[in-house]
Amino acid sequence: MWLGKPYIRVLLTLLFITMIWIYVKYFNQIMGVKSDPMQVIHKEESSINSINEHVNVEKITIGVYYEALCPDSRGFIMRDLKPTYDKIPNNIIIELIPYGKATTNIGPDGYEFKCQHGARECEANMIHACAIDIITNPSVQLNFITCMIDRNVWPIKITRTCAEKMNIEAEPILNCAKSIKGSELLAKYGKMTDALRPPVTYVPTVTLDKVIN
Repeated sequence: MWLGKPYIRVLLTLLFITMIWIYVKYFNQIMGVKSDPMQVIHKEESSINSINEHVNVEKITIGVYYEALCPDSRGFIMRDLKPTYDKIPNNIIIELIPYGKATTNIGPDGYEFKCQHGARECEANMIHACAIDIITNPSVQLNFITCMIDRNVWPIKITRTCAEKMNIEAEPILNCAKSIKGSELLAKYGKMTDALRPPVTYVPTVTLDKVIN
């Protein structure tokens, strides 16, 4: 499946960043700090911080325009995005935009959404939108979305499962998804997605520093 230049570019970027982390890790091991695992961890963190200070490493903003039931979105978030973020959380800003190829209409009863993978995906997208709004800690937010997208076929059930696993209150998220607030959040992500140039033709679409190349 053709994933597009932005997707390939972000994978290469994540690979490059991961290679830096691996270099730091093995450099520390060569320097003789293997005997104490905690010492290795502290040395790695110190080395990475030192690199950031000397080369003025700027944070990269990675925008992920995805769908909750999209297999490619699931694979990218679980296999590429989260593992890289876990290694260098201080160097990456993650912006998650759950919408993809959905459409938004405003009818007599309010917002109406149609999603590429059906009504269940719209439900899941809205729950994701509410979770992103409510969970403000970047690491916790990404962990929660990663947990959900792994088994998102049953959106409400997996929300409760992941919330319990991570000691997060599920009901505020689910109540948001049932309210006008949830619809407004998803509609907002729809506007953000529709504003992309070039427009979304594949999912996930990934931007680096808000730019598609």
